[in-house]
Amino acid sequence: MTETKKTLLRKLRDREIDTTPHSGKGMRFSNKTKAVIFILTALFCTFFFAFHFNTQKSIALKFSAKPGNIWTSQPLIAEFTFPVFKELSEYNKEVSKAKENTLSVYVLETSSINQSMKVFNLIMTNLQNYINNVPNNIGAFFTIDELKKFDGLSPAQKQKDLTSMQKFIKFYLTEVYRYGLSNISLSQLRNNEVTVQLPPNYIKILSKDLLTDSTTINEKASRFLFNKISTTALELSIEIISRCAVPNLIYSKTLTDQAFSLAEQSVAKTEGIVRKGESIVSKGQVVTNEVLKKIRSYENSKLLRSESIYSVWYFLGSLGHATLIYTILLIYLFFIRKKIFFDNLQIAILSVLLILIAFMSWLSIEISTPLPLEFLILLPAFSMLSAIVFDSRTAFYVTVTMALMVSGIRGNDYDVGISMMFAGTLAAYTVRDIQSRTQMFLSIFYIFIGLAISIIVIGLERSTDLSTSLNKILLALINSAFSPLITYGLLFVIERTTNLTTDLRLQEYVNLNHPILTKLSELAPGTYQHTLSMAQLAERCAIAIYANPLLTKVGAYFHDIGKISKPEYFSENQIDIDNKHEMLTPRKSADAIKNHVVDGIKLAHDSKIPQRIIDFIPMHHGTSLVKHFYAKAIEMAYGEPVNDEDFRYPGPKPNSKETAIVMICDSIEALSRVPFKEKEDLEKAVDRSIKDKLLDGQLDESNLTMTDINTIKETCIKFIQSISHPRVEYKEIPEEKSETIVESGTEL
Repeated sequence: MTETKKTLLRKLRDREIDTTPHSGKGMRFSNKTKAVIFILTALFCTFFFAFHFNTQKSIALKFSAKPGNIWTSQPLIAEFTFPVFKELSEYNKEVSKAKENTLSVYVLETSSINQSMKVFNLIMTNLQNYINNVPNNIGAFFTIDELKKFDGLSPAQKQKDLTSMQKFIKFYLTEVYRYGLSNISLSQLRNNEVTVQLPPNYIKILSKDLLTDSTTINEKASRFLFNKISTTALELSIEIISRCAVPNLIYSKTLTDQAFSLAEQSVAKTEGIVRKGESIVSKGQVVTNEVLKKIRSYENSKLLRSESIYSVWYFLGSLGHATLIYTILLIYLFFIRKKIFFDNLQIAILSVLLILIAFMSWLSIEISTPLPLEFLILLPAFSMLSAIVFDSRTAFYVTVTMALMVSGIRGNDYDVGISMMFAGTLAAYTVRDIQSRTQMFLSIFYIFIGLAISIIVIGLERSTDLSTSLNKILLALINSAFSPLITYGLLFVIERTTNLTTDLRLQEYVNLNHPILTKLSELAPGTYQHTLSMAQLAERCAIAIYANPLLTKVGAYFHDIGKISKPEYFSENQIDIDNKHEMLTPRKSADAIKNHVVDGIKLAHDSKIPQRIIDFIPMHHGTSLVKHFYAKAIEMAYGEPVNDEDFRYPGPKPNSKETAIVMICDSIEALSRVPFKEKEDLEKAVDRSIKDKLLDGQLDESNLTMTDINTIKETCIKFIQSISHPRVEYKEIPEEKSETIVESGTEL
């Protein structure tokens, strides 16, 4: 035996390499690490219970009654007089409406008209001198191209047009300034009216249609001057107006913002008052919107009176609330799923899922939006993940725990809690027998159905308006679509970063064309045939006792791969070759047999086979005796004591129903090659094989019940009978008759 094999065998025997669920070493199985996980999970969830940056949300959560609910607590009596505050959404809507009705503010610039007329008169004077060929400064206002058409007119026409221009342009500018010329585009104003502040302290409201701005002044001028002056003079008049028009209405952002602020301040935050001693809500009373406003206003008034809702007792209560919910899951794991409970990695995964759900629940109430964000909480995705990574029963308890956490953090939000629980349960059971990753996408339909039915049913009971229900259903649809994608992504991360192996990954090893199985069929054909037959038997047994048939089948495929190393030492492969054990001592022969466990583990690790499959290699023999060579050693000892430990497999014993099934089937499958004349003989042989393992303590850690063992025994007997039934002895044709038939056939 090489040094590597000796070391590995020693580690197996000393349990340094251990696959039992709660006796391993290191952080993964440390009780201290487990305690840290429990404490951190409880603290994180407590934070999401107790801390809210939005005070209004905190108040709303303390009394989580919703319109349509029945008040089940004791009557609430006002201890002091307080105002009834409007709902924040209602108040914001009124503020928005007030701002919309607030007019933009302009300041009148009185000097603009004089400045405009001064420029106009200067242009007209220079234009008159230009016509009269008197020295002028017309070039400061117009280019040669702009005066080209005007120059083409006769002197009389020029003078006539100039007189008309001076008359009508001045009249037009007077009309413009009569109401006002804005310095900004009027299209920027929201209202149809504006406020103009006149000196010293007067305010005038004008229709926006009466005002003019830089974008409309030329258009209005064209309409006003049309048919009043010639076409040539019209073009020049537009240019004159654009050069001398100076805005006299100056938009004031400061005054406008002040007007908005005053409008907001003018909106009342309250809509009534409750006197001291007055009943806010009675026990058994239906909670209406008005009652809900009073309840929340009462708590808000306590804050205003410096009666903080936060206290040491409040935080202790939040810690207790979070811990109680978390403990529901831990109790289930401790009593029903010990393998998960004692594995810190698996406990950490479930705890992280719970923390993430708590965080999303917290975000759904911290983000201020009218949308029902609570229906974007990815609880169905985590339910699916739990069902795939662990099992459907565990997934159900995880779903219930997460739904309670959502409901608790959102202030006893029963509606969302029950909706998420129902959808999460459907999601978990849709992937219960998942065969491929694409099957997860069928869950989109079931998640949406679960959420939609809950929303509709609760909406009908609460008389929820249609638009609110539609918003919830829309977000439920988004949740349904993204949940499988989230599950797929998280599943990939878990599979690649941990040694946890899901049934989806096990599907990759069912293929008989796997390189190791192909090599087994070539080098150890007898073992390969034994493996195939045993896998079929083990799968049937797993189905019969409701164990995992896929895991059992894959474990059976790989349980004897160590025989690839030295197949000739095993009887099923000794075809036309000498028995190698005839040249060895019983001790050496036993070591050679036991080595297939060590070789199998090494080969599996080198080939990166998941640990969940590797467990079957040592556990299918457990710590049982290599009986044949142990008996042979006793014969050759001539009365000297023989240490049975030298002839025992290194173990460990089977720690699950699946590994125990493979152990039982490994020995029973060989009986299919033994001819039994009577069924009773077969039953006795099967019963003896199983009883030997029971008496040797090999099944003590497997969680198999006596009912399971009896079911396995019956299944094995039926299987062996089906493949070893006696064949009918067909009669042969007499020799003389046979020759006659042959001759007849020849003639034909």
